[in-house]
Amino acid sequence: MIPAGHARLWPMQAGQRVTIVQTLGQQVGDLIALNGADLTEFLSPSHTRRCLAAWRIQKGQALFTNRRREIVELVEDTVGIHDILAPACDPHRDLRDWRIPDPVNLFQNSPVQSHGRFLSVPSTARVEDSVTLRARIDLIAACSACPQDLVPTNAGRLSDLRVTLD
Repeated sequence: MIPAGHARLWPMQAGQRVTIVQTLGQQVGDLIALNGADLTEFLSPSHTRRCLAAWRIQKGQALFTNRRREIVELVEDTVGIHDILAPACDPHRDLRDWRIPDPVNLFQNSPVQSHGRFLSVPSTARVEDSVTLRARIDLIAACSACPQDLVPTNAGRLSDLRVTLD
């Protein structure tokens, strides 16, 4: 369990799967992953965007590291709306350490407008919605039940996320 507003960390072996599940709905999960053998290689939303030539991720796609290698694959997804545009909260907003890479914001709804701007609106995730990721390499993953309370990202309330490894 990832308590509301907190984070958890876990190791994964190549091929292992993790499922992150909504307990109350509309809770964003900020996911990071680092190569277990070299922590300077990590899941990178900007490199993922470039490798996919897209600003959205979907079931069946791999997500990439800062060295353009596959680190995880999105194998199941009941929501289909995730954010790889917005950075993590930063030291000027939430005193966040600069050495933590930008996350993939699971379940975050950041629609891109026709004029190129994107919004932060409530997540569309419902109770028991989930994503499952398969590790492509041995890695260390962490996810927070996003503590954001300054914009409507989590629909005005924070809730737990359930995590299972298999």
